[in-house]
Amino acid sequence: MLVLRINKILRLCQITSGGRCYTCPIKEIDGELFFHFKEAWHPVVEFVSEQAEELIQADGKVFSRPFKQ
Repeated sequence: MLVLRINKILRLCQITSGGRCYTCPIKEIDGELFFHFKEAWHPVVEFVSEQAEELIQADGKVFSRPFKQ
């Protein structure tokens, strides 16, 4: 399982597992980001790709940047 993209605006992430891509909901628990996959919440930092990007909104602008923990 590998996290490819994180969309903090829509609260979703894209993962790949077993050669297939999935879109999963995300939520923040105690300052740490988790995604829901196969009836369990998994920490994003354990599965994030080195090339993972996050889509964020700041100062009214939407932009993509490398994922920061």
